[in-house]
Amino acid sequence: MTNLHKAIGDISSIRRQVARSTEFQGYGPATLAATGVSAMLAAAAQAQWLPEPATHVALYLAIWTSTAIVSAALIGTEMFARTRRIHSGLADEMIRMAVEQFLPSAGAGALLTFVLIHYVPSASWMLPGMWQIIYSLGIFSSCRFLPRLMIAPGHGPWALHSEWDS
Repeated sequence: MTNLHKAIGDISSIRRQVARSTEFQGYGPATLAATGVSAMLAAAAQAQWLPEPATHVALYLAIWTSTAIVSAALIGTEMFARTRRIHSGLADEMIRMAVEQFLPSAGAGALLTFVLIHYVPSASWMLPGMWQIIYSLGIFSSCRFLPRLMIAPGHGPWALHSEWDS
């Protein structure tokens, strides 16, 4: 029975290695665009109903937290469907790796929000910038699995002709 367990372990290791070296195509462009539109709608709602967010931090957090949850649900649903269709046999492993790469930054953003709001509320004005930095770190941590053109907006036009060519 130990040979069988070793063989299953070896197959699992090979699948992980193949998944790591395969370009992840689970993010759909329409869904990513929809999350951008939802962020713009949230910004418009904030401008309309909450012109001074520092005075109503709970409402501000509610707007942006709900936007993040809706965006994550959209991306997760699309990622699951696209990965099953495009990557078939490696779908579960590739989804796990994509989530594994991004989850630490999402956790750091949530923890940072909690700490700032509960212990240093006077610094809550920094949250939007901090969220952008943490989100970009999450995206850049998963760059090695993404199609090459997905990283271009984050790096700028020189990204397509830099270390990625070697």
